[in-house]
Amino acid sequence: MNRSSAGVALSQGEFVLFHDLVLARTGMHFSSRRQGEMARHLRLVAEEEGFENLLQLYQRLAESRTDSPLWDRVISGLTVGETYFMRDSAQFAALRQHILPEIIRRRQKERRLRIWSAGCASGEEPYSLAMLLSELIPDWELWSVLILGTDINKQSLARARQGTYKKWSFRQCGPEVTRRYFNSQGQLFQIKPEAARRVSFAYLNLAEDTYPSLMTNTCAMDLILCRNVAIYLPEEQVRKMVKRFTGCLAQDGWLLVAATETDPRGFPGLATRAFDSVTAYQLQAPGDKAPAETALPVSCEPPAAAVAVYQAPRPLPAAPPARPQPKPTLPTGPELLAQARRMLERDQLQSARCLLEQVRRHGASTANLWLKGARRLANQGRLSEARHWCDQALQADPLLPEAHHCRALIALEEGEAELAGDHLRKALYLEPNHLAAHFSLATLYRRLGQNQKALLHGRQAIRLASSLPADQKVPEADGLSAGRIVTMLQVLLEAA
Repeated sequence: MNRSSAGVALSQGEFVLFHDLVLARTGMHFSSRRQGEMARHLRLVAEEEGFENLLQLYQRLAESRTDSPLWDRVISGLTVGETYFMRDSAQFAALRQHILPEIIRRRQKERRLRIWSAGCASGEEPYSLAMLLSELIPDWELWSVLILGTDINKQSLARARQGTYKKWSFRQCGPEVTRRYFNSQGQLFQIKPEAARRVSFAYLNLAEDTYPSLMTNTCAMDLILCRNVAIYLPEEQVRKMVKRFTGCLAQDGWLLVAATETDPRGFPGLATRAFDSVTAYQLQAPGDKAPAETALPVSCEPPAAAVAVYQAPRPLPAAPPARPQPKPTLPTGPELLAQARRMLERDQLQSARCLLEQVRRHGASTANLWLKGARRLANQGRLSEARHWCDQALQADPLLPEAHHCRALIALEEGEAELAGDHLRKALYLEPNHLAAHFSLATLYRRLGQNQKALLHGRQAIRLASSLPADQKVPEADGLSAGRIVTMLQVLLEAA
């Protein structure tokens, strides 16, 4: 493709082809107004990659994974990475004065916070949240705080992890922000380690990847910010995304979208909260909806008979001699296990738990069922219940590496890094080639700043994943494929 064609607009057929492909892979919708922008970028990519025409580029994209280098080139020019610190002052005022103080009060006893910036671009939003929390929590060094920033644009994630910004990124901030949280490097500002260490970044495609999921660290979030992302998505895609976000929230957790993205109809499962000109959404409390099934306390006893109103007995005719009745046959252990398995498949967790409690003597036979329920509860953000189920699995079979891996991921969600490391190392002792455990340990060490250990386990996970077909689902990885794990680790370890 020669440069003379670089400015030629897409035909209507070409626009529809690329629009539908990009929409299916990334969830991004492009109106006809952006057709010229799309044409310029696609023709530039085609030229730089040596394709003779756009049809060749389309065919190669259709054959490639969305996390491939070619897709990276396309995505980097189609996503808008323009952002800045404390963007949208009204929303940050609502966060400072209402939303974050409510979360902090609720989490005061356990001192744990989990926040997700979905579509974080070059990182200004998650770093802004870290600054805000350091002001709102006087003893925040004693808290377990995770601020997760995810994006589909790998170039933006690399800039975010680097944490270096130009003065233009601070156009909504006073000079005290750069003085307190940044080191000046000529015309650039480098975020200080004490502000950066609570923030972690990861590759995530909101249209494709699994969430909520323990593996992508997207469970039990107190606050999710997904601002200026939905403007690129069709309404149906937004609804699907918000439904998944709802599953990622802890009880009473919050979702904040951009002011232009709020929906006057609200979102199912979320209550609309107004703070002056700002609209936010909160996961409905149990009193606002039908009560959810709870696992604690559990009683497996039959309900007591209702108390009848007393009536004088009437004479009864003589009954014929009673025939001996056969004694009822109690279900066997295997039958109870089969029933418990069916209950789990129907998501009737409390009934399944009652059945499993009755067959403790079957030991290892129950471990996988306890583990299945633990994963389901954890992915719903019900961490205390998930912990109990996982502990039951380990009690039934202490040598089950998958149970140690699951227990580690729950510990990570609850801010117990040391306990998580212990269980991950046990999982690898029991199964040295446990791919998901290597992945999780690399993630943990990267978060702790132990980069050499992160590289060791990350490279081992990449080696194991690369030996599998790229689209093969990895066991214990919540639906993540081998190829996606390789991509996520490459992004994670890039700056290690």
